[in-house]
This record gives sequence, C-alpha cells and structure tokens, in this order.
Amino acid sequence: MRFYGNEICCGSYACLNAMQDPSIDLQLFEISTSTPFGIRHFENEHFDRLLTTYCDPNQGMDRALRLWGYDAETVRTGTAEEAVREIRRRIRPAFPVIVGPIDMGKLGYQIMPTLLKRMDHYILLEYCSDIEAYCTDSEGFYQYRLTYEELGAYLSADAVPEADGCITVRQIRKKREYRMEEVLEQSLRYSADNLRAAEEAGEGSRAVKNCCRYLEQYKEYKWRLPLMYDIQYLKQRKLLMLLLTDRLEEIGKCTGERAGEIRQIVNVQNDLLGKIYGNLQKGLGIEQESFDEMARLESTLAEILCIS
Repeated sequence: MRFYGNEICCGSYACLNAMQDPSIDLQLFEISTSTPFGIRHFENEHFDRLLTTYCDPNQGMDRALRLWGYDAETVRTGTAEEAVREIRRRIRPAFPVIVGPIDMGKLGYQIMPTLLKRMDHYILLEYCSDIEAYCTDSEGFYQYRLTYEELGAYLSADAVPEADGCITVRQIRKKREYRMEEVLEQSLRYSADNLRAAEEAGEGSRAVKNCCRYLEQYKEYKWRLPLMYDIQYLKQRKLLMLLLTDRLEEIGKCTGERAGEIRQIVNVQNDLLGKIYGNLQKGLGIEQESFDEMARLESTLAEILCIS
C-alpha cells in the first residue's frame, strides 16, 4: 500500500497557520507533538477509534509549541456559549485563536458533516468584525466567514473522547528562538515516552491484538471502512518515525546500528499494514497472523526506543 494521505494533522495545521513561521518544518512540527507515536484501541459501537493515536493532539500540542519557542495561553470552557465568549474576548487583528478538540460532525459548514460525527478536530479563528470571525479549517476552508451565532451552534465537544468534555481555546505567543538539535532530541524522547506509556497502559501492542479480537465479533461491513481509514493514518505515523530517525542520524544523535533496527521494524510494519489494507480492499477480511506480527513489532519498537 502506498501512502497518499496528509502527513500533518488538523491540530498541527491550526498551530502552523496561527504562527505563520516559514522556518518551521511542517513534518517535524507534527513529529514534535508526539501524536504520531503509540497506538490505542477504543471499543464502542461507532467503530470510530479502532486504531488511533495513543497521545491525542490536545496533549502534545503545547509541548510542541514550547519546543519551537512559543507559549500558548489555554482556556478550557464547559459550553459553546462560554467558548464563544472567550473567543470574542481574546480575538484581535493579528491575534487569532485555536479552538479544539471539537466534534467535526457539528461543523455546519462542512460537506455532509454527519459522516464526520465524533471525529476530533481543530480550527483557527481570526478577527473579521465584532459579529464575525474568519475560520481556517485544514479540511479545505480558508478564512471562511462565520458569525459568532453560527459558532455557538457549531462548537461541541460532548462526543469527542479527546476533549474530556471541554472546548479548549488557545492563543499562541512567540517566546524565544528554537534549537533544531533540541527539537529532534526531545521529539525522540517524547516518542519513546508515548510508546512506553502505551505498553504500560495495556495499549500499544495489545491495542492491535485487541482490535483484531474485537472486530471478529462483528460483521465486516460495519467496520471495514473505518479500519481502512485508521490503517492509512498508521502508515502516516510510521513514515514520520522514519523521518525522525533519519534526522537524528544526520546530526549524530542516533547510531547507525540503532537507526537500522528502527527502519527495519517500521518497514516491516508498513508492509504488514499494506497487506491488511489490501486484503480488505479485495474482500478477504482480516488475518490474525498479520495483526499478531504487527503487535509484536510494536512492542519491539518500544523496547528499542526506550533504551536509555
């Protein structure tokens, strides 16, 4: 399976659009959120978190901003009305706000939003007037004009597990210059921390096995497309692991032997993901052996990255 998707997630795009800093590498910013590393499996009848990130963007975003020399003023609000009041209080020309995670399925300007229910999402809001804001959404909307009344109807986090029941409003400020060596070293540490935490929490390798076991209980037509979607994003994360490894090896912070081990594991994982995806495309269902091998390699990757 070749990867044709977008390697940068909506939370990172919202930050990057707010910062407008051409010196920041988009892929490295995504890596530094630590979101691409570690796997979690949620079990619910929606089939929308079959294989998802262990660390969601809301946890990794502020950490990434600090690495790149920025501070974020963060306010967690309980209702859409409170969120809109906070947005109106903070938003100014040249001082946008980031809102999320929110339920993508509630964003009425999206095409067929009901298909996007419960998906966590981030948007950037910029000052337009006292009654409107410009909304930039990485799903194809640039400075789309929304009234604050519309925002009140669109903002919801109730059904988004990553939101913890809150609508978060952020504003970003430049603090200092970043050091690339620090960005790369800390990104490696964050990725290792996520992989370790996932294993210790019964996720990671066990998430892959549990997902396979869970799917065997249901008819394939219910979960086939969501799983194919999740596999594409797993492919994205694995490619970013390879990119981080390359950059660390370039600056001498990862030995050739260790880098080779990481690449070998990740490349085999990518092959397995392609096999699982291809079987689903052909209507061949799931093969437990591929999931088991994927899980074993995820555990081994965690062990290698967590070597001090």
